[in-house]
Amino acid sequence: MFDILFEDEFILAMDKPSGIPSQSQAENEIRTCEALMKAQRPEDSLYLLHRLDNGTSGVLLFAKNGLIFNEMREKFKLKSIRKLYTAFARKADGPWDSLQSLSLPHRISTPLAHHPKSKKRMIPLPPDKKRQYRGKPFPAETIIHSISTTQFEEQTCTQIEVEILTGVMHQIRVHLASLGYPLLGDPIYSNDKEPSIRLGLHARLIAFELRGRQYEIEAPLK
Repeated sequence: MFDILFEDEFILAMDKPSGIPSQSQAENEIRTCEALMKAQRPEDSLYLLHRLDNGTSGVLLFAKNGLIFNEMREKFKLKSIRKLYTAFARKADGPWDSLQSLSLPHRISTPLAHHPKSKKRMIPLPPDKKRQYRGKPFPAETIIHSISTTQFEEQTCTQIEVEILTGVMHQIRVHLASLGYPLLGDPIYSNDKEPSIRLGLHARLIAFELRGRQYEIEAPLK
């Protein structure tokens, strides 16, 4: 059973484990957070409000009726929901303190686009966009708030507290990898020959206002 982080008459927030998809990608796929949560709470009408990557753990929100779903989806579109993440990365190249020398908070505004040959991969675009990509580029805004050294999955690594102002596929993973800090356990953007068991990304906190109430829902890292 999933742990419930918060619940009232409008919102249910579950603690998503790493390794389980948020939503079904195939018609008969039942081992997803959405399907399993609905099976766990059959008495409720639950509407998944957003998605996290399969390997990402942390706060995952559901609306408890259609009206709240529509109101919350509008808030996501208007970027009025604050989303904070904890990332765990290994420095790939160069001096260990190159990221720590940044003036914080540091904003990354590099647009992202789909890789021209892979549906599973996103790529950062240079300012002149002289790089092959598929479809159209997406604006992407990531803010680095703090950087420290810690342990994750028994490995010494860099802990990076980030906030995303947009919700582009793999945004944090691509932005940090572009700085030379791919996430631990990332099978797509890391060249780590000994990846950790789980992806080093945790959706730590979501905050928003809904119908006059202030919400701040946090998931402890396990």
